[in-house]
Amino acid sequence: MPSSTQRPPRSPDLPADLQTLSLAEVLRALGLDHAAGQLDTATQKAIARNESPTSLLDALMREQLRISVQSRAQQALKRSGIFPLTTLDSYDFTYPKSIDRDLCLRAASLDFIREKASCIFLGPSGVGKTHLANAIGQLACLRGYRVRFVLAADLVNSLTAAQARNTLHKRLSAWSAYDLLLVDELGYLSFDARGADLLYQVFNRRYQRASTIVTTNLPFKDWGKLFSTASAASAIADRLVHKGLLIRIQGKSRRSDQEIE
Repeated sequence: MPSSTQRPPRSPDLPADLQTLSLAEVLRALGLDHAAGQLDTATQKAIARNESPTSLLDALMREQLRISVQSRAQQALKRSGIFPLTTLDSYDFTYPKSIDRDLCLRAASLDFIREKASCIFLGPSGVGKTHLANAIGQLACLRGYRVRFVLAADLVNSLTAAQARNTLHKRLSAWSAYDLLLVDELGYLSFDARGADLLYQVFNRRYQRASTIVTTNLPFKDWGKLFSTASAASAIADRLVHKGLLIRIQGKSRRSDQEIE
C-alpha cells in the first residue's frame, strides 16, 4: 500500500519544474495559442500606453475568446453539412411575387430554436427556399447551436439503411440530437409506407424538443401525394406547423429566368 506522503507520478508531458515555463508557453499549454502569439506585441503596447496588467490580461483574453468562438463556429458550420452557404443579406426579397420579409427576419432571430418550434418554407422551385433555410442554419451555427442539413430523400434512405442493419434506434437518436435539423426538398420525391413512418418518427421525436426547418414545394393539402396515407401526411404536417413559423413564397423560378437569359 503506497505511503500517504508518496507523490503521484508526474505526467511525461510536463517538465519537472513548471516555473521554468515562460508565460507564452503556459498560455500554449492551456490551449490559448492566439493569446500566446499576441503576448509580446500586446505587452509592448500596454507598456507604451501605461496600461495596467489587468488591462493587458483583459485585452488578451477577450481576443482569445473571440478567436475561439469564431473557430468553434466554423467547425460547427463544417459539421452541419449546410450547402450551399448563404446569407440573409444576399437574398433578393424584391424578386418573389409574395414573401413575408418580417417573418423571415423573425426566423433569423432564432427565437423559434429557443422555443423548440419549427419553421417551414413553402413555395415553388427556384424561389429561394433553400437559400433562406441555409442562411438561418448558418446563423444558428454561429450562435453555437448544433445544426445539420440533409435532403429529405437522403434522410429517409439513411433511416431505411439503419433499419436494415438493426441500428434504427441509434440513427433516430442521432437525428433527434441536433438543436436544428434542416430537411431540404421535402415533396420532390414521394415515400412509401415505410419511408413515411421513418420520417414521422424523426419529426415526432423532435416535436417540442428541438427545432426543424423544412423546405417544401407542396401545399399541405397535397401532402397526401407525398406520403402513402393521408393520416401520415396529416400527422407530420401537424407537428411541423404547431407553434411554428410558416413562410409562404410565391413567384416563378429564378433558375428558369437565368436559363432563358
